Amino acid sequence: MDIIEEVDAIVDRNGQMVSSEVTGMVQANSRLSGIPDLTMTFIDPDVIDDCSFHPCVRYNRFERDRVVSFVPPDGAFELMRYRVNTKANVSAPIYCQSQVMFNDSQNTGYGRISITVGQKPTSSLIMPSKGTMAIEEVALTIPFPKAVRTTNLSVNVGTCLYDEATKVAKWTIGKLTSKNPQLTGTMVLQGGNTDEHPPIQLHW
Repeated sequence: MDIIEEVDAIVDRNGQMVSSEVTGMVQANSRLSGIPDLTMTFIDPDVIDDCSFHPCVRYNRFERDRVVSFVPPDGAFELMRYRVNTKANVSAPIYCQSQVMFNDSQNTGYGRISITVGQKPTSSLIMPSKGTMAIEEVALTIPFPKAVRTTNLSVNVGTCLYDEATKVAKWTIGKLTSKNPQLTGTMVLQGGNTDEHPPIQLHW
């Protein structure tokens, strides 16, 4: 079985979690002979909410006992989907801190941007004690305000491509290591509203 979870979160410029939601799925691949009758239990079933199941799952048993009882079909299948009902925001194992400054005097100004990404120790349902986990496929989508005409960006890890048409930079980092990725650069302004601050999207 594989458990795949996705965290959707809003983080402020200081790296503090504002809101978060965790959704997940359980994917199975059965190679058992005969008609096996299986049961999957949770350490804390109260955090599992909004479930949807494969037709092989006995839904009444889950409603009564909060366990997943099923006779698996042959091969690969999706056993269930769920949402994690957390009372507090999830502590993400990664942080992103950004700083943007504009100087638009007489519509001939410039701006500066710096972004730092790093890993932090965290607790999770899988790792109850503090430790580090492998964080891979890290990438950032960085939209710039319409007032920005062009940018000159540099990174110490990965690659960064800026699209002049959409005014969006895509920074591909990959796997996090002990070296914290940093992006720095300047922006040339063409006039307009510099109070616009589109959110940065961080994927891993």
